[in-house]
Amino acid sequence: MIKKVIWISSYLPRSCGIAYYSEQYINALKKFSKKQNKNISIKIIAHTDAKKADYPIINQKDVNWPKKVLQIIKKENPEIVHIQHEYGLYETYSDENKRVLELIGMIRKEKIPVVMTYHSIYRKLERPHAKFVSASLKELSAGIFHEDYQKKFIKKNIGWGPKNLYVLPHGSLSIKLNKKEIRKEFDYGNKLIVGSAGIADERKGFVDLIHQWPKVVKKFPNAVLSLELKPHAAKETRLYIDKVLKEIMESPVSQNIEFIVKDYEEMEFYKRLASFDILVLPYKSESQSGVLAHGFSTGTPAIVTDIEGLGAEIRNSKAGITVKNRKKFYQAIIKLLKSKRLRDKFSKNAESYVKNVSNWSIIAKKTFKIYEDVLKKK
Repeated sequence: MIKKVIWISSYLPRSCGIAYYSEQYINALKKFSKKQNKNISIKIIAHTDAKKADYPIINQKDVNWPKKVLQIIKKENPEIVHIQHEYGLYETYSDENKRVLELIGMIRKEKIPVVMTYHSIYRKLERPHAKFVSASLKELSAGIFHEDYQKKFIKKNIGWGPKNLYVLPHGSLSIKLNKKEIRKEFDYGNKLIVGSAGIADERKGFVDLIHQWPKVVKKFPNAVLSLELKPHAAKETRLYIDKVLKEIMESPVSQNIEFIVKDYEEMEFYKRLASFDILVLPYKSESQSGVLAHGFSTGTPAIVTDIEGLGAEIRNSKAGITVKNRKKFYQAIIKLLKSKRLRDKFSKNAESYVKNVSNWSIIAKKTFKIYEDVLKKK
């Protein structure tokens, strides 16, 4: 079994979905390795704000950051380098990921295999994105997508069919929480809690949900919309939080909406998700969602916009409802609130999906298989 990996990603304490994803992924790899009576060393190279990383050295204002990363890689001499890629994570002065490609090329010259997980692959890629995906896949030992449909459509996007592609869903923890006790803790009583969560960003569609909420309350006066917004340092985020708060204050059913801005600790966030009767993600655009994966962990039925990986994961898991017309989310919410039987069915499906498909232990096992495949071809 492989003994050392260099992991390149954003990392904690940065408030970033991929940072949390990487933490869970790395823990799963280490746990799986330990079960095999092996020890794996995973050294993390991340951005300068990632104080929990082994090497917090990536500075996007420094055009030479790839060379500094390479120096660390040469010093550590890993068997594999695994990169977590997201647009905006590594761009230096809007270079359209040229330095990521530069880094991959330099690592390959050292005869070290490179694996990369792509976190934003759409059915139809914008031209700069298609160009980057094509160029990177030609250099990588292996590329990892989250959904089968992404692999299916990649040839149409880049003009050729890569043979080094693997598909691994976003991992989920297998956790057991006492939902009744958690609801008591939040003093929800007989209220029906419809929760929505995500980083405070226009793309998440929170305002649309607020506008539709009076129609839900008309049918279910005891329904509460719980909006969980994750803060971010960007000015746009603060402006959006103000906008959401204004919409709530002006809503005729503001008493049926709770508004929380908080960067939760991991288990605290799982408890919030477990307290929901339904998780609603009315996102306008998203390749995939960590929030949905966490919702599967807590067995929370979901309603999502039928876009990209969101819709795909609901179809794969059968753990909720997809909505094509975002103006009609209220109809899906009312349908699910009317039927506890359907909610229970979706909840069991979510738990089954985690147990058999998306559990981090399964993802870890398959990741090691990818590493082994890559090393055989070295």
